[in-house]
Amino acid sequence: MTSGIAHTVTMGDGQARHEWSTRFARSVAEEIRGGVATGVLSWAEADLLLARLRIVVEQALEPSPV
Repeated sequence: MTSGIAHTVTMGDGQARHEWSTRFARSVAEEIRGGVATGVLSWAEADLLLARLRIVVEQALEPSPV
């Protein structure tokens, strides 16, 4: 949280998934850049965080077995 305020990225009625995912990606990028800028994260930690987050998101998007 770069400004000390939690960002909420909710998907509103009628909002396309690509619009939501774009906002989500921008929000994550902003938080990570803020973490690096303030020294909370190093660039290596930011890269590792992104790699782990990618795995979680990919698993969440996989279709459930029927």
